[in-house]
Amino acid sequence: MSSAVLPGPAARRTGSRAGKRLAAILSPFVQAIVVTLLVMVITFFLIRTLLGDPAVVLIGGNTGASPQRIAALRAELGLDKPLLVQFLGYLAGLLHGDLGNSFQHPGTTVASVVVNGAGVTFALVGVALLISCVVGIGVGLLAAGGNRPVFDNIVRVFSLIGLAAPGALVGLVLILTVALGGRLFPAGGWGSGYPDSFQYLFLPAVTVSFWLTPIILRVVRTRAGEVLHEPFAEAAAARGMSRARLMLRHVAPNCAGPVLAVIGVSLSYLISGAVIVEIVYGLPGIGRAMTTAVGSLDFPVIQGIVLLTGAVVVVLNLIAEVATRVIDPRAAR
Repeated sequence: MSSAVLPGPAARRTGSRAGKRLAAILSPFVQAIVVTLLVMVITFFLIRTLLGDPAVVLIGGNTGASPQRIAALRAELGLDKPLLVQFLGYLAGLLHGDLGNSFQHPGTTVASVVVNGAGVTFALVGVALLISCVVGIGVGLLAAGGNRPVFDNIVRVFSLIGLAAPGALVGLVLILTVALGGRLFPAGGWGSGYPDSFQYLFLPAVTVSFWLTPIILRVVRTRAGEVLHEPFAEAAAARGMSRARLMLRHVAPNCAGPVLAVIGVSLSYLISGAVIVEIVYGLPGIGRAMTTAVGSLDFPVIQGIVLLTGAVVVVLNLIAEVATRVIDPRAAR
């Protein structure tokens, strides 16, 4: 009669570690799905509960709008149905890739409105993120790499101004000084296409990056100072490695994890800041589309914009978190 062989303690510990690693990998994906669903549900019910009746706005207010006409428009838009029925219909459309049609512009799909604005907004966020990383990492490494009191004081003042100054104010100052005063870049508007439109992106991107750059700078400076006092860095310096090579080869890679973590946390603020800056510079992005949609109570467009931006933030956060765990496995513990 054969007897079953039970796994020993070592096998059980190995299985337990593998299970923990798998859970650490899967948990960000589960969290991303849950957050996206919550954004969709909360947005749907909040805008219908708080914003008012789109039928009244589309007809032109209360002047000359009979109850019968408003009721007919509500039925045409599907607003006469119970909220749960409306939500299930919206969810069914999403499962088929259909975001619905605009209330304000019948026949215009929400996807076309959102995609047209999203191209400008995400280009703006991408350029702003690039500027923030280049300046923040570069200046942070310089600040950590030597004893320069004057330079350190300038960095501290810049960081405080960047964190405290509102994006709209920074945008107006740049328009008055750089665009109108120096005639270096356009003060606003948009070009006919790329690469012509990049010149219209520069000042808005600098404005958006003005807040994130000091945060990255501080994180890099702090982490670089810690790495420079690690035994391997001190040993490399003792062997005669130049300061520049030490910073690039040993210090900068160790700053990648904290920088990615900061970017992941800051993405939602970065996109919301970009939406405000778009209005200041008159860019045809999500900010303009959202302002128009809120003014006309265009529920499907509002839902589409919030869902898209929320999903993008969640996905980029997920990528940043996974990349951080790959770079530094200790982050998964």
